[in-house]
Amino acid sequence: MKISSGLRKLLVLFVLASLSMTVMNCSKAKDDSPSAQIVGTWKITNIYVKEGSAAEEDQFPLLVLIFPCFKDISFTFKSNGDLTGSVPAACKSEADNLGVSSAAKYEVKDGKLIITDTDGTKTEENVSFSGSQMTWTSTDVDAGVTTTTRIVFTKQ
Repeated sequence: MKISSGLRKLLVLFVLASLSMTVMNCSKAKDDSPSAQIVGTWKITNIYVKEGSAAEEDQFPLLVLIFPCFKDISFTFKSNGDLTGSVPAACKSEADNLGVSSAAKYEVKDGKLIITDTDGTKTEENVSFSGSQMTWTSTDVDAGVTTTTRIVFTKQ
């Protein structure tokens, strides 16, 4: 039986279309953008501080020694731009003194994390991601001494 060239082309076109639809449905592209990477719940695991030429030190163990409940504070970044904090009752007053808010909005843009608190106050941090870790980095200069702070979060 001989298949006409028109029917053969139509058959090949149908097979290719079916194959491409199958491949497209099976291999959904993973969104690795910072906006997608940040979505989830995070806990602080390290707070590195480097003052001037001194060695960088992790301040988080000392903070947890003084306030053990700090290890249980978590931050949830939702895909709609909402940011919520979960603070254990035992840590509520200390968290309030440090400015940890229970609700805010966030945006990730050009390597920056911009957090807008409910009163309109904006905080901007440099943000980067590596595997299940997120790092916020900031630098301040006071009286000629540069202090760099890196806060490392681990995704829960």
